[in-house]
Amino acid sequence: MPGTEAQRGDVYRVDRDATLERDPKPGPRPMVCVAEQPHDDLAWKAMARTTTAFDHTRDLHSPADPATGLTADGWWSYRFLRSVKKRWTGRNDVCAYLGTLQDPVKADVLRHYMSRPKAKLGNGA
Repeated sequence: MPGTEAQRGDVYRVDRDATLERDPKPGPRPMVCVAEQPHDDLAWKAMARTTTAFDHTRDLHSPADPATGLTADGWWSYRFLRSVKKRWTGRNDVCAYLGTLQDPVKADVLRHYMSRPKAKLGNGA
């Protein structure tokens, strides 16, 4: 069944209870799979989409796309990275599959994720 195993570019409506970090936003929000994490039995990595809390300098504009359940313009943001529980992926009540982004949008979203600032590893100095 499509949507039960997240693939890059798949869009889900994710409830905060389906994330390991418990998303601070109370209602479900659209999230796109940016990393399947096949060696992690618990979760895949998602980037959330916002229609209100955007930052033009760090977020990627996302036009409405009714085919994937994105009914209003918004922004994909690496500020909102979440780990989504694999066991709940595709469940309509907590992690409903909405569709898959198509290129060039999919490529733009994945490029945006890959270009995020990486945390620097400290060496104690």
